[in-house]
Amino acid sequence: GREVAGKYTAKEITVLEGLEPVRKRPGMYIGSVDSNGLHHLLWEIVDNSVDEAMNGHCDRIEVTLAADGETLRVSDDGRGIPVDTHPKYKKPAVELILTTLHAGGKFESKNYYHSGGLHGVGASVVTALSDRMTVSVRREGAEWEQSFSRGKAAGKLKRVRSARGTGTTIEFHPDREIFPQIRFNPGVIRERLEAKAYLHKGLTVVFHDQVGGESHSFHYDDGIRAYLEKRLATGKARRVPAEIFYASRDADGVHVECALAWTEETSESISSFVNSIPTGDGGTHENGLRSGLVKAVRSYLDIHNLVPRGLQIAAEDVREGVVGLLSCFVPAPQFQGQTKDKLNNPELVPLIDAFIRSSLENWLLG
Repeated sequence: GREVAGKYTAKEITVLEGLEPVRKRPGMYIGSVDSNGLHHLLWEIVDNSVDEAMNGHCDRIEVTLAADGETLRVSDDGRGIPVDTHPKYKKPAVELILTTLHAGGKFESKNYYHSGGLHGVGASVVTALSDRMTVSVRREGAEWEQSFSRGKAAGKLKRVRSARGTGTTIEFHPDREIFPQIRFNPGVIRERLEAKAYLHKGLTVVFHDQVGGESHSFHYDDGIRAYLEKRLATGKARRVPAEIFYASRDADGVHVECALAWTEETSESISSFVNSIPTGDGGTHENGLRSGLVKAVRSYLDIHNLVPRGLQIAAEDVREGVVGLLSCFVPAPQFQGQTKDKLNNPELVPLIDAFIRSSLENWLLG
């Protein structure tokens, strides 16, 4: 018989412990180790602060890009990550959350009704891929601090001083062993933070860019309607003279907000968000918007007999030149993958389709 090249038995099976899987296969968790993956580290931390805001516990988030262009600090006035010791794992909750995959407070809906963090993976991925990271938490009348490096605690959680109020601050520096080039882009960060403020009426997001030596503060009470106005004002597409269509609804725990405008462009441009996370590859919520939009316009054309007999208006014709924003808050979003670029919840298609169809039809007929 043929010589066996290498025995494949139980002892050849490797089990990656702790955060090793993230360091071995970073792409699985952050998409890639290029600039997109690098920035994804920041989004994971910012999204945790936004989750606090989404659930009514925080109204200010500050992000600081240090002068080295490589170190980031994210600070919020939320509840503060719990510092008490976990009864089963005998470690402070904050250490568990930051050093364990699938550890977090978002699996049960008791603490977070809506959340962008779902897998208990986000913050720990940043711990795994940073050569240095420090968390400080204000709660229980004190400030607590702990440092980490490459996925492991670099010391114990300690009480640093007495402090008033609550909140969490995380500072991290990505690891050169993982990222070939560490250079954060202030423009990209500013744009993303501005979007967060538009998507959460009343939230203040501040960006201190120490590379460019400037600070920006974002706070909008008009939400995505104002966001669309800004997009139309800064974009090249000429607007068709008409009002902006805006509608929102809350039902079955799902909050949907949509703003649309028609332009003279030949293509459509729709940006969607779920729990304030941009879904660049769309998904079921966008499919619902597109089908509802087409039905509403067709129905309007029918009612007014605007279509010559025998002519079929194609869906592409209806959506031509549409610039739109769609924001949904969903209790149990099912994203495709950890980078959350696409939403898979099937129940959102009929829900959003019906909502857009009826509200857009009323708006067109009004």
